[in-house]
Amino acid sequence: MWNVTLLMVGLLMFSGGGGAVEEAQHTAGLSQLPIIHTASEVGQAHTGDNSLKSYGALNGISLTDHKREVIRKLGQPERIEHEKLSGIAIFHYKEMEVGVRNGYTEYVHVDSNASSFQLENQRISMTPAQVRATLGQPYFKAEDGDVYLEDHNALKVYIDPDSGQITGIDLFFDYSQ
Repeated sequence: MWNVTLLMVGLLMFSGGGGAVEEAQHTAGLSQLPIIHTASEVGQAHTGDNSLKSYGALNGISLTDHKREVIRKLGQPERIEHEKLSGIAIFHYKEMEVGVRNGYTEYVHVDSNASSFQLENQRISMTPAQVRATLGQPYFKAEDGDVYLEDHNALKVYIDPDSGQITGIDLFFDYSQ
């Protein structure tokens, strides 16, 4: 009889039924999980009147571009490197690279030696002050730079902690949303 009782309690806990279990599930439910705010809720790139509202394209390349579009927009790459483990083909251009997987853009990277970059239709100087003036406050600050989120896109501005200079900028999909 005791085995049957333990089995029933176990099934109730697994299926979500039962009095004490209901209380425990309520406190561990979705309302207790960390809340992830969208960019507009925390006031990053959408808050200031002069802040850029969208960043779906970096240096004219969007994350929805097919490799044919990348080549049409930027020309033939200086070289193409293939990463076997990730399956990404890296198209190297002057001061930038484009990662392509399965024919579509996976990420866009602007090198630190570029004097500026283009986000959507706006040219921005490669200085942290100019980036923050244009984009507003970052969604969060990582130890290696500032991260801006919009829809399912992430823009990361890598900043050297010692010099305070930008070491690169990446546009990529934010798979966590």
